[in-house]
Amino acid sequence: MVVSEGRASRLPLRLTARAYIYSVNLLGCAVLVFSLYQASRSTSEWIFLAVLASMGGFFSVKIPTRGEGSESVTLTLSDVFIYVAMLWWGPYIAVIISALDTLLGSLRNRQRGLYKILFNFSNLAITTLIASNLFYHLYSAGNFPVGSAEDKTRLFVPLAAASIALFLLNSGSVALAISLVTRTQFLELWKTDFLWTSLTNFAGAASAALTVIYLPRERVYFVTATVPIVLLIYFAYKVSLDNIVQAKKHVEKLSELYHSTISSLAMAIDAKDQTTHGHVRRVQSFALGLAELAGVTDSDDVEGLKAASLLHDVGKLAIPEYILNKPTALTPSEFQKMKAHVNVGADILSSVNFPFPVVPTVRHHHEKWDGSGYPDGLRAEDIPISARILSISDCYDALRSDRPYRAELSREMALDYLQKEAGRSYDPHLVRLFSDNIEILEARARHAESTLPERALKSIGESVIAEPNSVSKRIDATVFHDIAASHREIQAIYELSQNVGRSLKVSETMALIGSKIENIVPYTACGIFLLERGGDKLTCFYSSGRHAQLIENQHLFKGESITGWVAAHNQPLLNASPARDLQSHFKSCLSVPLSMDQNLVGVITLYSEFENGYTQDHLRLLETISRQAAIAINNSLIFEETQEDAFTDLLTGLPNSRYLYTFLEQEFRRAERLNYPVSILVMDLERFKSVNDLYGHQTGDRMLMGIAQVLRNQMRKSDTCVRYAGDEFVAVLSGANRQQAEDNIGRIQRSVDRFELPAGDAIVSVGISVGCATFPDDGRDSQVLIALADQNMYADKVRRADRDLKTKPQPTVPLTERSSA
Repeated sequence: MVVSEGRASRLPLRLTARAYIYSVNLLGCAVLVFSLYQASRSTSEWIFLAVLASMGGFFSVKIPTRGEGSESVTLTLSDVFIYVAMLWWGPYIAVIISALDTLLGSLRNRQRGLYKILFNFSNLAITTLIASNLFYHLYSAGNFPVGSAEDKTRLFVPLAAASIALFLLNSGSVALAISLVTRTQFLELWKTDFLWTSLTNFAGAASAALTVIYLPRERVYFVTATVPIVLLIYFAYKVSLDNIVQAKKHVEKLSELYHSTISSLAMAIDAKDQTTHGHVRRVQSFALGLAELAGVTDSDDVEGLKAASLLHDVGKLAIPEYILNKPTALTPSEFQKMKAHVNVGADILSSVNFPFPVVPTVRHHHEKWDGSGYPDGLRAEDIPISARILSISDCYDALRSDRPYRAELSREMALDYLQKEAGRSYDPHLVRLFSDNIEILEARARHAESTLPERALKSIGESVIAEPNSVSKRIDATVFHDIAASHREIQAIYELSQNVGRSLKVSETMALIGSKIENIVPYTACGIFLLERGGDKLTCFYSSGRHAQLIENQHLFKGESITGWVAAHNQPLLNASPARDLQSHFKSCLSVPLSMDQNLVGVITLYSEFENGYTQDHLRLLETISRQAAIAINNSLIFEETQEDAFTDLLTGLPNSRYLYTFLEQEFRRAERLNYPVSILVMDLERFKSVNDLYGHQTGDRMLMGIAQVLRNQMRKSDTCVRYAGDEFVAVLSGANRQQAEDNIGRIQRSVDRFELPAGDAIVSVGISVGCATFPDDGRDSQVLIALADQNMYADKVRRADRDLKTKPQPTVPLTERSSA
């Protein structure tokens, strides 16, 4: 019995496996050398038997074993010759024949790896020497070989003990080597794949006993007469084993199909959630690794965990996408809906007759160690260990992944969370095992995630394809892409409909539309053009992406370029070339009108750096979005126009008093945060009532418009001038202290004094009284400061009136008289 080639041969040997195999090799070589020395001192009759044993190696049966390494064990007809050599010539000749047989067998099978070849003959040499010495210790107190004149019927019991010892030592040593290399459970491997092969070992021992009893050693050449019988037994055994192997391959194929089906279903569910791609594969890897560390060895438990870790989110099929991908905290009712996915998943899976525990693991993987979890409030060890393992694995991968409501956490932060929740949410012992081995577990998870989805699908396709042109051959990775894309479309359109009306600012509305388009239609650059109301001019109000500066603030007219053509005809264009419009890297574009009931609002144009960069699906999606976008943008435009009218004095074009108080609150908060002064000027026109009375309200209106322009000219760009009421104005001087404000007052009054307005044959003028108050020196409340500035303005009005009386102001002179003078 020797180890044959398998995938495990290419696995790196762990320290324990290397130490064990090399120790056996070293001891076996020493045994062989000593046996060769002892054989050189005996007769050469045994050489014929060695030749027969070597020929018997050509009639071998390869028995596959379980495990990831796909190692196999080879049985040959040489067992009978080894036992014959043991009885006729003693332990050392038996050791040589066994070593020679295994060495030739390894070379015959082109076995790779010197350590493996050495292990095969070293292991059998050691176990043959031990079994032979046991036999002679029981049979003749250590004297060998079996004598011709002895009562040979006494050898059955010692030989039975020796054959048992040889089988246990040889099979156990080989099974241990395979388990160390392939990382499988030794005892389970030995019981499943080696125990039943004992029949050939015992049959070989019995055949050898009969040969020795009825055939003297001197007639060793007569052993060839038994070869036909042995060959008959061999062929019968081989045919039987071949049938078993074929049945096993069929079962393995069905098992592979089962796992591939589960894997594909899980990936389809995974694709539904746009933020957790690869989640189930990583969780499965974490869970199986943690189960191994925790000593979960029962094959049913392991298989159940393997399936449950892939299917634990199957219940999310019943959860709306907007809840799964919500970027903010769930409401209590939404969380209740989310919690239902474990019961839904368990109900779905309960209809499948799994041969191992899957449903309890899926149902209870959100239970908590302290009993505060759901759905049943289980606590501590009442929670199935598979569910506890899955809970930790699921949580860790969720923390290490991007979610709609937060970015991924670092390894340290994720482990810190698990450790804080140990004893509350999670099994503290399992958390400790997970944390201590996180590097190994993450390496395994990365390897699992790198497995392409088409591999799993390929297994299904190969198993179900009946005809070369079967539709099943079309199954590939695009299936998962299509599933994920369809859910991204639904989610993006839902979010657009939910959020597009929340902001009534045109810039914010278009930025939201642009971001949602990017989620479902790829582009190099995006431009949203708005049509001038009542005109033919299009202006790019929003641009994003690479080379967006090429279209930023671009002005077009209907019929001009691709965007203009779409606006003029109110029809989309797919994969038109923008080369004539833009000398850039763009090679194709998708342009769709923004219209409501045939009334054009604007155009969305997406540019691509690839030829034919857009498909009919992209056009369909953009048309769907454009209908909602047109309504949202139109509403925003109307709101901004209405808001501008509400905050603007229609006569002077200055902001009005409604705007003033909103602006002052914002400006005072900013000034307090940045620590700068703000001065308020309250201004009232002098002699304005006389202008209205003498020359009419139309002249008064013209005077107000003229004074408004004078005030604008005396203000900085950072200052704000407001028509407060009637002939009163208020100016807000950001960053101006009291002295700077006083200087500005002088300039304003001199400019207003110089302003003259023709009124028929006359020239009319007015004066202006100004009062000042400064934030924060005079106060922090806007109404208090305006009241104080108003008082100061009336004081200034009194001073200016007194000054005018002393200087006797010149009366209004008709224009004709002034001209003649």
